[in-house]
Amino acid sequence: MRRHLDDALGRIALAAAFVAVHAVLIVLLWTDPHAPFNDVIGVYRDWVAAGVETGRWVGIAVPFVYPPLALAPMLVAGIAGVDAGAYGWAWLGLVVLLDAVAVLVLASRGDRGARRRGVLAAWWWLAFLLLTGPVALARLEAITAPIAIIAVRLLLERPAIAGALLAAAAWMKIWPGALLAAAVVTLRARWRVLASGLLATAAVLLLWLALGSRGELLGFLTGQTARSLQVESLLAAPWLVAVALGAPGAEIVWNQELITFEVSGPGVAELAAWSTPLLLLGAIVVLLLGVLARRGGALAALTLTSLGLAAVLVVTNKVGSPQFTVWLAAPVVLAILLARRRGSMRDARASLPAVIGLVIAGLTQLVYPSGYDLLLEAQPLMVLVLLVKHVLWLVLLGWSLAGLVRLARER
Repeated sequence: MRRHLDDALGRIALAAAFVAVHAVLIVLLWTDPHAPFNDVIGVYRDWVAAGVETGRWVGIAVPFVYPPLALAPMLVAGIAGVDAGAYGWAWLGLVVLLDAVAVLVLASRGDRGARRRGVLAAWWWLAFLLLTGPVALARLEAITAPIAIIAVRLLLERPAIAGALLAAAAWMKIWPGALLAAAVVTLRARWRVLASGLLATAAVLLLWLALGSRGELLGFLTGQTARSLQVESLLAAPWLVAVALGAPGAEIVWNQELITFEVSGPGVAELAAWSTPLLLLGAIVVLLLGVLARRGGALAALTLTSLGLAAVLVVTNKVGSPQFTVWLAAPVVLAILLARRRGSMRDARASLPAVIGLVIAGLTQLVYPSGYDLLLEAQPLMVLVLLVKHVLWLVLLGWSLAGLVRLARER
């Protein structure tokens, strides 16, 4: 009786926290002077409105910076209309619904031990969202993150469903593909994960071809190759520090075409050109280590490979937008779900990334939207905050690589 009462109270507390966290973030989205909701009610809504008016849709007849399926949630939000208010509330309704499904899946599946770990993961995720701030609900990551979290919860018991979900999410934003790749190289059920992922990919490609997409279908792969280093990226840090110190030749500039701030100075173009090969090389190294490490423990290798890939995608990325922090959510949730101690995070594979993830989330909100104006002025304290965030991403990457090497040696 006491156990059932405790479970009921726990569910009520989790539901109340869910409502409170999302209410706070929604208020911030509509009221923050830095307009963190502008990507949704401005950019996404404009794409939908232009498609409705002209019949020429991004990703089909018009170049698109995202994979083609990213248009789907934008269209769903557009069902309410293309007025900014109606579109924004419809987007938030979709995000809250997906988040609620993810929390429900985390907290209600499996035996008692699995449910306790799932509840713990749900609490961590709500704290992570709150610390990340309003941007966590106002980008495509708000759609792909809960899908990825549902997928990692189902990965061991329903690998085919998980593979399809991760592939679909990757066709909205590329990063969930890292989780799919980690599962393929570490799990025994890799062929089911891979087969379902390929089927989902084929379905997306066939649908977009049927809609008339040809040259723009894979345009997202090359659409931003010419861009420079975004000011928030780790690769831009040397030039950002140079601006903060008043060094000649380095500056922060506005890219009107991409609607973002970038750094400019000697060597920027060269490093930007090498960033994509560096990203691919880093991902290959992590995956190869995952293959070698899986015999030392498939689940440990899965956790470390997922975290390592997320870190590589951020550390070597020339974009570095604040929403990239959300890429860490699903790998950490996976680590918590696979922790050895039931209902706790005393397993280092869960506790360390969970703590670092929350700190990175808090620093993300401190930089954007709270201190973004100061960052663009290269105010030294705000630059230091961003540098600490970069260092923590490097710590996660190094810790993941060290763990994979250790497992490979132990096999």
